[in-house]
Amino acid sequence: MIPRDAPRDGHLDALLGPELVTAIEQLVDERVAQAVAELRAPPPASPWLTVAQAAELLGCSADAVRMRIRRGRLAARRQGRRVYVARASVVELDK
Repeated sequence: MIPRDAPRDGHLDALLGPELVTAIEQLVDERVAQAVAELRAPPPASPWLTVAQAAELLGCSADAVRMRIRRGRLAARRQGRRVYVARASVVELDK
């Protein structure tokens, strides 16, 4: 980022006017700051957890999570041999 007090060569100021150049610089600074913030933001949480992840969040064993799935206390789905637990049901049970 170029400091505001850095000397300018005057070409853009002459073509566009100093007010417009300043407005463009501010807009670019805002967009760059927004893009950097988006890159630093954590990825959105998946709506599905593995049995091990659910057990860690609930503070119990994977077997306890499987038991809660069988009893209908946790919503789950099967994809092939893997079982995934709905994050929303884990949050609701953990309340």
